[in-house]
Amino acid sequence: MTVSFHKFGNFFPGTGDVKDTGARLGKNYAVNFPLDAGIDDESYLMVFKPVISKVMEVYRPGAIVLQCGADSLTGDRLGCFNLTVRGHGEAVRFVKSFGLPTLVLGGGGYNIRNVSRCWAYETS
Repeated sequence: MTVSFHKFGNFFPGTGDVKDTGARLGKNYAVNFPLDAGIDDESYLMVFKPVISKVMEVYRPGAIVLQCGADSLTGDRLGCFNLTVRGHGEAVRFVKSFGLPTLVLGGGGYNIRNVSRCWAYETS
């Protein structure tokens, strides 16, 4: 099962649309949640928490791999979201609250200082 929260738009043809739910044996094992530019911590967490809760309830994973793209941080050179390290940290905390083995991965991010701060905060 994969769940992706990402910038709305046609950046990666054939993937990322809300209608893309997987193919063949993987059908219905992908959830895509496109987001508009400018989303902040409060708005992000208002969609992140219920979506993740429902996926956990229905899919019941035995472990989680959580990839946290730091290009969603406010001030990123290429990103267009307004998340803070605290918002990122709250998303990680929420996922860990399910008590499952969790592997947290970094990703994205084009402001090295912000990326370093974010990954340090998330993994702490």
